Amino acid sequence: MFVGSGGLNGLSESALAYAQRYSRVVTLPGNSVVYLQDDPTEHVYFVRRGHVRLCYITEDGMVTLHSIVPAGCSFGEAGTFEGFNHCDSAFTAGETEVMVLSLGWVSDESPEALEMRHAIARMVARRYRDHVEFTRALYLPNLALRLSHTLLRLMDQLGNEINYRGKLVGCLGPVVTQRDLGSMARGTRENVNKALRRWTREGLLAMEDRHIIVLDRMRLEDLAVPGGD
Repeated sequence: MFVGSGGLNGLSESALAYAQRYSRVVTLPGNSVVYLQDDPTEHVYFVRRGHVRLCYITEDGMVTLHSIVPAGCSFGEAGTFEGFNHCDSAFTAGETEVMVLSLGWVSDESPEALEMRHAIARMVARRYRDHVEFTRALYLPNLALRLSHTLLRLMDQLGNEINYRGKLVGCLGPVVTQRDLGSMARGTRENVNKALRRWTREGLLAMEDRHIIVLDRMRLEDLAVPGGD
């Protein structure tokens, strides 16, 4: 029962059994707070069903969405080993089932605890790489670059394939809103809407039933490169 989850895949059976002793599952309604920025880090979390939005508030009060976490992935790892407070806030997107792993085992010296520390270190490294990639994209010089990069990143993290008019193509479901895209691509919802409509007219995308369907990923990848198409 413990995670079919990204971060703790590969643990031995004894380490998984050990982790279960420190774990519980909670089901949260949509728009629930999992934790807030600057709360003490007391748990690591895994999405078992649904999605979680991660955002942070800058000193000038701007709220930036930096990730949407799907089922099978972890979040809240950053302060695990150093006792730092959370550096972002986590909210559910629709009803969500979360595995909560307490950190009471961190100072244990057993082989199982050591194995878990290595696994969570890998999770922290993945989160760091993702955050660096996100931060780099924020400084791209125009909305088309930032938005195309954001769409590709979300496709890789959340995307599914569907049969659209006889062709298997990638898509993003309604969990990703235009407001989300604006926050992640540093643009307004209105400007994001204009860009998506333009790309729809040009045949890159289709928009149906609150889904964003990517018809020409190669062209979208070209748009994400400074000086590209």
